[in-house]
Amino acid sequence: MRRIALYLLLIPITLCGVAEAMDWRHYQNARFGTSAEVPDGFTLMPPPENGDGQRFEAPDGGTISIYGAFDFTSGLSEYRAFSRQVLEENGWRLTYTPSGDNWFVLSGTSNGQILYQRVERPAGCAGDILHHIEFRYPAEDKDIWKPIVTHGARSLDGPCN
Repeated sequence: MRRIALYLLLIPITLCGVAEAMDWRHYQNARFGTSAEVPDGFTLMPPPENGDGQRFEAPDGGTISIYGAFDFTSGLSEYRAFSRQVLEENGWRLTYTPSGDNWFVLSGTSNGQILYQRVERPAGCAGDILHHIEFRYPAEDKDIWKPIVTHGARSLDGPCN
């Protein structure tokens, strides 16, 4: 039933083939300034007590989390290695792990779920704030989620400090 609800919510994507056909809402975190767009029909979940971000839930149980965090390591490559280790220790089999000068992606599968996490430090920033967007969703719905992940990850933004 939840999967049917997701299909009905995302019908504009399947008919038009692009996420831009959906209605999106902008979220910006007050603590870190991290921002991104999420599909309008996703449910806002209770925020964490520390105020670092927000989670949104889709009708199929998939989630989008948008949050900021301090880089407690000595640089983005070390933060990436730490994040990768934590995910792998939690059972994620990472199969897609590209990176650039100011960003990285960790993506993989676990127990029928797909994870896609993008982390960015704005170009030219020397600050210690990192901006994150993370998608977790049923692997069987990967074609439905692909345009959501693409649009959401491209919309990730935030200030230097």
